[in-house]
Amino acid sequence: MAGTLSKLVARGRSVQWLALYESARLIYSHGKRLWDNLDPADRQNLGRLVRKSKGRRSNLSEDERDELWSLVKKAATG
Repeated sequence: MAGTLSKLVARGRSVQWLALYESARLIYSHGKRLWDNLDPADRQNLGRLVRKSKGRRSNLSEDERDELWSLVKKAATG
């Protein structure tokens, strides 16, 4: 177990933590800005569609896919 722990510590030291932090901060701020472009009803609807899809387009009807796409475009363009 000591060998496994030392390998884990060595792997953690090799990660560029500042770069990881800055990347996460950029992704979060960009995502929040896009999320804030939607009004609360659109946010709720977007969440419902994403949950229903479970990550698969085929879980949505054609109309729901079109609605999801329009909400994503609205978030991206403001």
